[in-house]
Amino acid sequence: MTRLPARSQKPRRIIEAAFFEKEIGPVSATELLAMTEDAWGILRDRLTDYAREKESGLLARCLMCEGRVFIQSRMHRGKRLPYFAHFKGGDPNCPWHRGMTMKPDDARAAQYQGRQESIAHRLLCEQLDLLARDDPRYLRSSVATYLPPTENSFGRYPDVYIEWEDFPAFAIEVQLSNTFQTEVSARSIHYQREGIPLIWVLYGIDPGGVDVPQSFRDVIRRHRGNAFVLDKEAINASRAEKTIVLKCFLRNVDGSFDGPVLTRIDQLTFPKRGLPYLEDRITSHLREQIDAVRRPWFKTLEPLREGWDWRALDMPEVLATLDHLRKEFPKLSHWETGKRDEDFTILRLVAVAFSILSTANGHERNYATRHPNVRALLNTLLHIPSGIQRYALLVELLLQHTALCGLLDGTVGQHIKRAKAQMEGNLSLSDDPEWAIMRHLVPEVFDPLVREELIYLQALPAWATPIT
Repeated sequence: MTRLPARSQKPRRIIEAAFFEKEIGPVSATELLAMTEDAWGILRDRLTDYAREKESGLLARCLMCEGRVFIQSRMHRGKRLPYFAHFKGGDPNCPWHRGMTMKPDDARAAQYQGRQESIAHRLLCEQLDLLARDDPRYLRSSVATYLPPTENSFGRYPDVYIEWEDFPAFAIEVQLSNTFQTEVSARSIHYQREGIPLIWVLYGIDPGGVDVPQSFRDVIRRHRGNAFVLDKEAINASRAEKTIVLKCFLRNVDGSFDGPVLTRIDQLTFPKRGLPYLEDRITSHLREQIDAVRRPWFKTLEPLREGWDWRALDMPEVLATLDHLRKEFPKLSHWETGKRDEDFTILRLVAVAFSILSTANGHERNYATRHPNVRALLNTLLHIPSGIQRYALLVELLLQHTALCGLLDGTVGQHIKRAKAQMEGNLSLSDDPEWAIMRHLVPEVFDPLVREELIYLQALPAWATPIT
């Protein structure tokens, strides 16, 4: 008898929308589903981190009952999908509530048949300790031994704690099975406070397999897309080199992994905040995506630096760039009626924004007018009714979030104030197509989720950092 394949469980949107702090605002379940796994995964990390350390975490509340929420995931038709869920103790009367979650201690006890640790886990920890002792720099190490705190009110029992001469003391946590997100968060934050680098070592999984469990994905993401695995080959390499050598699988943007690279612990980068990594695959992928969107616009605007007018709309390269943008945003502006007027308005607005972006990045550029600098450009176009007065709020926000924020204290700020007064009732607001286009082209400023992600990764570019 042939057994039919099991159907994927239909996903349920436990919470339709959540409200995030830190200028992010409401995020719907649909928007969550549209995010990349790294984007919603980092939100998942930070929502859990908030319970341990508010500065490192994020707070989000259910829009129905205002209870705290976090992000869970489940597989559906071969794809891992995120959804909002209430933290334990949420309001059971909330229309979006779907029952209580199991306590981590209860789930762990069930997983290990009443024990808090498996036998295999203990053996792997002892193996790593032996490998650490082979290193000629070895000073001391311990397995599951209490480590007194220095910056915390309590200590922890790291799986393996290692000190080598002329090398930062570090801790290793061995992940043999599903580890709860709360545990991953608690240990990561604790060792961050203590100034002790933490390395998660995985065992018993194949990163190149069909699916990697969510708990392993959480650890890999915190390691900037690096999966560190201990297996027989890594153990043999460790013995040969007399130090700890792990297999490192680097994740690609499509979720696949490159072939493993045998990596010594002392080859890793130890950031000031976050977990060590061999190569930062998250930040590099995010920057590549942003650059790929902007690159064609810089190429289109460069020939216009000598000044331009309506005739620029007859240039094939300009029309091609605008037509490509229209595929993403069929309506470029609600304020203009004809296609040519829309094209001119958006071309000038993007030229102004990219002039600000370039100048804030230390490369004085004026893609919009023949004025000698951005200050003169803005003073002129904000002063004349046919300029960019309607976009005073947009320009103000852009300047506030860049290294050129000081311009708001001078004549540019005065012109923005006048423009807002003159265009009252006719100002372009954040739900207009122009703002959506700016979120697409300059997400470091106009997309609060991307901006917060870059801040969290300590990768916000200098030009997008206000100088106080």
